[in-house]
Amino acid sequence: MKAVIKRKPEPGIEIADIEKPKAGPRDILVKVKATAYCGSDIHLYKWDGQALKWNAPLPKILGHEFCGDVIEIGDSVRTIKVGDIIACETHIPCEKCYYCKTGRMHICESMRIFGCHTAEGSFAEYTVIPETIAYKLPEGTSYEEGALYEPCGVAMHAVQRAHPEPGDTSVVLGCGPIGIYAQQIMNSLGSKVVATDVKDYRLDFAKKIGAAREVINASDGDVISKVKSILGNRGADIVFEAAGTIETIKQSLEIVANCGKVVLFGACPDNPTLDTSSFIVYKEIDVLGMTGRYMFSTWDRVQRLVSDKKVNLSSVISHKLPLEKAEEGFQMIMKGEASKIILLP
Repeated sequence: MKAVIKRKPEPGIEIADIEKPKAGPRDILVKVKATAYCGSDIHLYKWDGQALKWNAPLPKILGHEFCGDVIEIGDSVRTIKVGDIIACETHIPCEKCYYCKTGRMHICESMRIFGCHTAEGSFAEYTVIPETIAYKLPEGTSYEEGALYEPCGVAMHAVQRAHPEPGDTSVVLGCGPIGIYAQQIMNSLGSKVVATDVKDYRLDFAKKIGAAREVINASDGDVISKVKSILGNRGADIVFEAAGTIETIKQSLEIVANCGKVVLFGACPDNPTLDTSSFIVYKEIDVLGMTGRYMFSTWDRVQRLVSDKKVNLSSVISHKLPLEKAEEGFQMIMKGEASKIILLP
C-alpha cells in the first residue's frame, strides 16, 4: 500500500510502498477513504521544537484525522463490525489509570496519540486502530465529513469547557478550521461572535462561511479596541484562543470581560510571560485549558449539531488531493494558502 512516511528527524516526508498492516485481537483494520491535515502534522513534517516535545518515534506514517470502512476486526472486538464507517478519536487511553477509570480518558496518564506516538497513521491506504478509539458514524455521513468529526470535536470540547449562558458574547482568536468550527458552534447557541486572524486567506474563508458577526484583521490596528467597539467596552463574556501564539494569549486576557472566561486550546510552542495579577486575579476571570475531546460525549454533541445542520463540517475544506500529492498539501498549508486539505488515498 502507499503511505506518507516520516523517516528522518529533519524536515520532509516521502511517499512509499509498504506492507498493509494487520489487526491485532482488539484492533480494527480500516480502508482509509478520506484523511485531513492537522497542525500537528505540520510540526512533524518540519520536525520542529513541538515535534521534539512529543518524542514521536521514527519511522512513522503521518496523519490522524480520518474516516474509512472497517474491512477486518480482531477476535476480541465487540462493538465494531466489518462494513461499519468509522472515524478515529486519536487519543489512545491506557484504560487503567485514575483518569481513565473516572470518566476522563482524554487526559489519560499514559496517553498515546495515534499518528504521533504510533507507527501507524492515516495518510495511507489502510490503517489499524484500537477498537477503543473507533467512533461509528451515522448512516449517510460522507467520508469527508467523517474525517472532520475529530477536529470539530476540539472546538466542541472548548465550548463545553466554557459552559456558555444565554446572551453570552464571544471572541474566537484564530480562523483556522477549528476556530471556524468554534464560531459555528457558538453561533448555533445564539452568541454574538467576533473572530480575528492575521492571514488574509483565513480571514476571507471565515467571512465566506459567515458564522462570525464580524471578522477582524488583527494585523491592521488595535484589535482589542476593535473588538470592544463591537461588543462594548466591558469586553467578551468568553474568549476562545485558537491561534496558539504569545500575542493572542495576551490579547485573550485583555479582551475578556471581568468575571469572563478564556479557553486556551491553541498549541503555543513558547511560554508567554503574563501579568497574572492584572488580567487574572483582579479581573476574576476563569482561564481554562483543554485538550482533545471528551470520550465520547463530545462526539455525540458534534453529531447532533451536524444532523440539525447547525454545523457544516465540509465548510472548512479548501482543497482535495490524492495521496501522491501530500507534499503539495504540506506546502500550501505552510504558505497560508489553504484551510483544511483532504487527502483521498
